[in-house]
Amino acid sequence: MKRMGMRSNSGLTYALKYAAGVLKQGIGMSKRQVYGEHGGRSPYIHSYSTFNRYMGVAKDFVRWAKERGVNRLDRVTYEHVRAFLEEKAQRGVSEKTLKVNTCALEKFFGAVGREDISGKLREDYQEIYSRGRLPGRALPFSNPQGVIENLKDPAHRAVAGLQYLTGARVGDVKKMEVDEVGKRVLIHGSKGGRDREIDFSDRPDRFERVKELHRELQRHIEERGWKEIRESYDEDLKQAVKKSGEVYTGSHAFRVSYAVERFEELKAKGLSDEEADRVLTRELGHNRLEMSRYYRR
Repeated sequence: MKRMGMRSNSGLTYALKYAAGVLKQGIGMSKRQVYGEHGGRSPYIHSYSTFNRYMGVAKDFVRWAKERGVNRLDRVTYEHVRAFLEEKAQRGVSEKTLKVNTCALEKFFGAVGREDISGKLREDYQEIYSRGRLPGRALPFSNPQGVIENLKDPAHRAVAGLQYLTGARVGDVKKMEVDEVGKRVLIHGSKGGRDREIDFSDRPDRFERVKELHRELQRHIEERGWKEIRESYDEDLKQAVKKSGEVYTGSHAFRVSYAVERFEELKAKGLSDEEADRVLTRELGHNRLEMSRYYRR
C-alpha cells in the first residue's frame, strides 16, 4: 500500500519520521469516533505516553534491522519482525512487554503502508505474546556457581559472580565500590535511590573473591563499555541456565540465591530468624523484614 509522501523503497529512518507524523494525529481525537470510522480499530495513537512508548519500540526495531543490513522499508519482511520479537522473548521479557512491542510494531507498519506485516502481527498476536515470561518472582538456582561457569563471556561471569556474592541487582553491579580497609561493598543509588552496604568482615575469603571480580569487571568495562556488556548479558545467561539444566527466571535469580544462602549462614552463626532477617533485609537494601522473607519463600 502506497501512502502520500511514503514510497515503498523509503529508508527506515524516514519511515520512523513519517509514522510519527501519522500516528500522533490521534492524540486528542475521540477513540469512539475513530473506531466508528475505521471499522472498530484505530490507525492512530491517542495519548502521548503510548506514543512515546510505541515509537521507542519502533526505533529499537529500526536500529536492530540496520545492524543486519536492512535499511529500506521494502526490504523488511515479516520474518525480520518475528525474529526481533523472538529475541525479546528469549531474553525473558514478560508477556506484557511482548504485547506492547507487538502492538507498537503493528501500528508502525500500518502507518507506513506495510499492511502485509501489520495484518500478520494482528493475526499472530496471541501466539507472539504467549512466548513471553509469565509474571512471577525469580527462583534461586540450585547450583549458581555452575550457571556462572557455563557463561561464555568472561565479563558476564564477573557480573554474575558479583551478583551471587553480594545479592546485587544487575544494574547495581556497575555502581559498586569496594572498601578494602573496612571489608565492605558499597552500592550508591540502588533501587529507590537507596545506598547499600554489605559487610564482609565475617567472610574474608568471599570478600577477596569480590575484590578480584570487581577489578576484572572494571577492566572489561574500560575495554568494552558497560552498555555492550549489559545488553548481551541476558542472552548469554539464558543459554548458561539451559546448559546447566536450571529454570530461567532472569539474573535476579542470583540475588535470590544470595538471600537463601545468606539466611542459612546467619542462622548457623546462632542468630534467630528475626535477627537473620534483619541483617539480610539491610544487606538487600530493603527496610521491611517481609522482603527478606519474600526472597526466601
